[in-house]
Amino acid sequence: MTSISIGTLFSFVPPASAQVIRTCESRNNRRNTCTIPPAARVRLVRQLSNNSCRGNWGYSRNRIWVRNGCRGEFAVTNPRIRRDGRDGRNRRYNR
Repeated sequence: MTSISIGTLFSFVPPASAQVIRTCESRNNRRNTCTIPPAARVRLVRQLSNNSCRGNWGYSRNRIWVRNGCRGEFAVTNPRIRRDGRDGRNRRYNR
């Protein structure tokens, strides 16, 4: 009989096209930012801090922001890159 932990069921595996930012952290409960590619999408993969990251992180244009002691690993994906690794922009206008 195989057992599966709850952590395994709810863990997030970033897609192959994702870049993982190993650590973006708020030091001394101060706001901090980490640079990401423009127009990227971000997901918190793993919280590394004792302080909660819930409501204490987010992203915009080209930065992830963290505050109140949040420290974590973030998966960053470019929406233009498809799962097969090709650029997903519509090529019909570039002929």
